[in-house]
Amino acid sequence: MAGTSGGSTRDAVRWGLLLAAVAVSGYRLPATIRNLLEWRAALPVDPSAAGLYKTTFTVNAVGIVIILAVAAGVFRLLRPRAAKP
Repeated sequence: MAGTSGGSTRDAVRWGLLLAAVAVSGYRLPATIRNLLEWRAALPVDPSAAGLYKTTFTVNAVGIVIILAVAAGVFRLLRPRAAKP
């Protein structure tokens, strides 16, 4: 490993952050889907409960999108720099 550059640490951080973001999103996804299904089921029966499920679903869905967008941005910012000719 004598010939490795500092890029390997940067790549490890880059991929680690992306993996962490996907793990957090994957953890939130089942609850988000459950809230979507409960919202749709409660809509004809109890509109006030449906509103709560819709709010929870929306917050979770937006949270997942934000987490993945930030991770994609950091992943892109930490990409290896092109060598100057």
